Amino acid sequence: MLAPTEKKKGESEKFGKTFRESGQFLGSGIQMAAAVVIMYFVGIWIDGKFETTPWGMIVCLFFGSAAGLIHFIREVNELSKKEEKK
Repeated sequence: MLAPTEKKKGESEKFGKTFRESGQFLGSGIQMAAAVVIMYFVGIWIDGKFETTPWGMIVCLFFGSAAGLIHFIREVNELSKKEEKK
């Protein structure tokens, strides 16, 4: 039977490994959200500048969503390839 300190140490190492591995996916999700939010504000600015409400915002949201999704898919594919090599 393991001593309580040994058990906690093993659990914390497992948690740390899981957190490091999932951190890459969390970062990609945040980047995807940032692309959408940034393009939303760019669209609002374009609408104000050229009086095209709401088309600038809609088009920019579409491009931001597409760019964020493409980036996310590429990141997941790269991480999958790295995992297969292990």
